[in-house]
Amino acid sequence: MKKKIPLPAALSCILLFILCCVCLAYGCFSLSQRCKTLEAQASQLEEDNSRLEDDNSKLNTELTDSTAQLEEKEHYLAGQKEYISELSDQIDAFTDEDDDDSDSDDSDNDWDSDNGDDDTDINTYPNLYAEGHNPKDAKKTVYLTFDDGPSELTPQVLDLLDRYNAKATFFVVQKNNEDCEEYLSEIVERGHTLGLHSYSHNYSLIYSSKDAFLSDYEEVYDWVVDKTGYTPSLFRFPGGSNNGSSYVVSGIIDEMQERGFQYFDWNVSSGDGSELTTTENIIDNICSNVKNVHNPVVLMHDGRGKHATLAALPSVLKYLSDNGYEFLPLDKNVEPVHYR
Repeated sequence: MKKKIPLPAALSCILLFILCCVCLAYGCFSLSQRCKTLEAQASQLEEDNSRLEDDNSKLNTELTDSTAQLEEKEHYLAGQKEYISELSDQIDAFTDEDDDDSDSDDSDNDWDSDNGDDDTDINTYPNLYAEGHNPKDAKKTVYLTFDDGPSELTPQVLDLLDRYNAKATFFVVQKNNEDCEEYLSEIVERGHTLGLHSYSHNYSLIYSSKDAFLSDYEEVYDWVVDKTGYTPSLFRFPGGSNNGSSYVVSGIIDEMQERGFQYFDWNVSSGDGSELTTTENIIDNICSNVKNVHNPVVLMHDGRGKHATLAALPSVLKYLSDNGYEFLPLDKNVEPVHYR
């Protein structure tokens, strides 16, 4: 016969079981609340992390922009240094020329002093002009010149010039530009002047002797005539006529002029010969200096990689046009700008 469990013991077991269930339920509830708290904290951490990442991204963007602006300013300053150096070379060339003429200038000044000739303001007699010679009626002229082409940029330069009915002068280089020789004829057909700037643009070679220069220029001359049928009469020394020894360059000038050629330097430089020159440099250099010279001859480049020049050209053309300049090409009737 089975032994019955006493009632008190059964009640104790039931109470113990209920207590265990309550404890277990409370533990589950506490764990659930803890999980929710942890989830909320994790969500807050994610939001904080996302906010920090956004702030960090903004700081990086601002830092990148600041760095880019700083680099742009550094490039601008470097370009201006190159431009100032180029101007210094031009001033030195003019100074040398002035020294050669100092004796004759001194004698002229002595004669003026003896005769008591005073400087007369041109505005003192505003109506004393021959017909057709009143400076108030004179047009301002600017001569834009492009060296080292043709290149893949040349057609874009030509299109921009057409927008302003502007004519220019292109001093071309043959070596490494043969793949763009089709643009030679386009330059002529659009009414621009085509000049010579050398075959090789190799300073040490072409300035080594007069014969080396003539040999180099004969090659680019034949190239231009063969591809266009146009016979050029203008040329520009690579780097300007103040490059090379005075003895060699003087001999070259005499020889080329005997052969009917005229050379042109420049009196306004864009400064784009330097790779550091920015578009802003070029615009400033041209627009701030054209007003300081009579009949400005502006040096620019349309050779390979001169994208800063191409980007600056619309602003330059607009400024000059708005200020009443007429764009004309160089020819042998234009008073030349010479460093020597």
